Amino acid sequence: MASRTPPRHVACVMDGNGRWAQHRGLERTQGHMAALAALDAVVDGALEQEIEWLSLFAFSTENWSRPEEEVSFLVHFLAQHFIGRKAQAMHERGVRLRVLGSEDARIPAVVTDGLRATEELTRDNSTLQVSLAFNYGGRQDLCEAAQSLVSRRVPVREITPEIFAQHMRLPELPDVDLLLRTGGEHRLSNFLLWHCAYAELVFLDVLWPDFRVPHFRHALELYHQRRRRFGTVDPTDAVDAGAPAAVTGDPRAPGPSALPGSSGLLGLPAAIASHLGATLWGGLKETARFTLQQLNAESAQPARSDRPS
Repeated sequence: MASRTPPRHVACVMDGNGRWAQHRGLERTQGHMAALAALDAVVDGALEQEIEWLSLFAFSTENWSRPEEEVSFLVHFLAQHFIGRKAQAMHERGVRLRVLGSEDARIPAVVTDGLRATEELTRDNSTLQVSLAFNYGGRQDLCEAAQSLVSRRVPVREITPEIFAQHMRLPELPDVDLLLRTGGEHRLSNFLLWHCAYAELVFLDVLWPDFRVPHFRHALELYHQRRRRFGTVDPTDAVDAGAPAAVTGDPRAPGPSALPGSSGLLGLPAAIASHLGATLWGGLKETARFTLQQLNAESAQPARSDRPS
């Protein structure tokens, strides 16, 4: 049975703002504006579930190649969400902001100074650590760690994974337990490559501006269904191995029961057909679970009368 211990570190690739806007005939920047509610929701969900670390991929080193108007909006507007009144609200809830990323002359001083001020304001908080990946790239993080090791003349034989991690941009950042990505895409996009070595990956179709606390709970429910082995053998694997395999049709069996397997029906190699079937089945189960959660939540709300008062 999977553990119900909450993940210590949840990382989130907040994807789908542009598509959300395009579906509504809006400018891409309107999608980023609509995403502010999702930022509040993911922090609310992390606090509710008592997560220790929450990493948010706000702006990558590759995002500089986007249209200038969108880049300017992202750098100014999204950063401002963590400055000023929002910073005070996070501070009052015990949230500590940690900025994760490289310095860059293209980032306006007002943005850099504001983020540093928020870091200082929330320095002593410990309820939730929010690492904001701003002008961040996983490969760049690894390169800078290697450069630090060389510049400090660390002997080659003394370099271990633990020593290497101490030279990364945020050394105290723990390994990611759950990587959540919205928008339906299935990739890491150069986010926390070192820290995601043993992360459980959950991909949701919901576009980021529509993300709310129930989606966060749903992602954690999927996480709790995983069995994390870390390269070892789970004793329950032996039980699973002894379970009867799913019936896909035995060509040697006579009569109507000799139905072809998925590879025979689709005309695909068995390995491809099996992977396709598992992917479709997983998606159906995820959709069904989330639908049931929503229905249960709605049924728990008091009914409203349709009569005019």
